[in-house]
Amino acid sequence: MTGVGRARLDDVCKSRPPGALSPSRREISLSGIDLGVAESRVHRSMKAIVKSELQKEDYAVVEEPLFPPGERVSWSSYRPDLLGYKSDGGAEELVLVECETHPNMRRLGSKNYSGVWFQPYLFTKGSVRRILAVPQGKLGSVDMKIRNEWDVWIVGANSAMTKYPALA
Repeated sequence: MTGVGRARLDDVCKSRPPGALSPSRREISLSGIDLGVAESRVHRSMKAIVKSELQKEDYAVVEEPLFPPGERVSWSSYRPDLLGYKSDGGAEELVLVECETHPNMRRLGSKNYSGVWFQPYLFTKGSVRRILAVPQGKLGSVDMKIRNEWDVWIVGANSAMTKYPALA
């Protein structure tokens, strides 16, 4: 990653309060604060696999950020399973990932993912990519119309087996 890309990454990863990184859900639970929601082994495994795949694509990835990571990204009533960012030359991309062990289109639709706001730097092209990750054997529960806005990844035991890109 270039120096400019690293500087932009540092800017995006700032959280509220200013100067502190947004703690992930995992970091908070490791600090002894109980968040009250248990996470299945399958869900943790899916997040790890998708995170690894995104890092191969040069994204910096944060697991379950509790707050938007800076002034250039905001949301309300929403928290993705994974949040990724990368900057390549004149383009910046934010990626939001939802890992659904039991995909339910009504539940996914009720999440406020469309309320995410991203402001790229001047003279750069910005985009928001959305990925729905589902376990192998659960694709039948996914309405593939979702591909109008989302990539759909089928996640196996050790890797993302199949990736269906968004159509738009």
